[in-house]
Amino acid sequence: MIYKLPIYVPGIAVAISVLAASIGAFLVLKRKSLMLALVAFCLSAVAGGFIAPMLAMDRVVLDDQKLEQTTGFWFAPTVKGFRFADVSSVTIGTARDRKKREYEIWIVRLKDGQTREIDPGDLWEMNGQDIARRLGDKGIEVRR
Repeated sequence: MIYKLPIYVPGIAVAISVLAASIGAFLVLKRKSLMLALVAFCLSAVAGGFIAPMLAMDRVVLDDQKLEQTTGFWFAPTVKGFRFADVSSVTIGTARDRKKREYEIWIVRLKDGQTREIDPGDLWEMNGQDIARRLGDKGIEVRR
């Protein structure tokens, strides 16, 4: 199973990029504020060059051997997850960051006794119930 964001999510970033580039071009052609045109072109570059590809490439893969999430910028992706053969159980809990905000954490207990904490990304969290059910179907105990 591959979980991805709906196509309209990166599409919104592309639309913002096109709109910002159009505004920038309009400002340059009409000889208006070059500073505002530069801001518009920078917004276009960020939305189209960083945010849209990041959202389009974000995915969670749950297959017969592993649960793996690929997220982050296209030029430096972050991959996190675990292989089922190494896992004895998973506990879904919460933790607090330095600002005392609560966030979800998956505590993976390995067969060798070690534990790993995984901070799931938004896409993983959005599909967390389905992922937990599918892990249970594969024989991995998931506790909440």
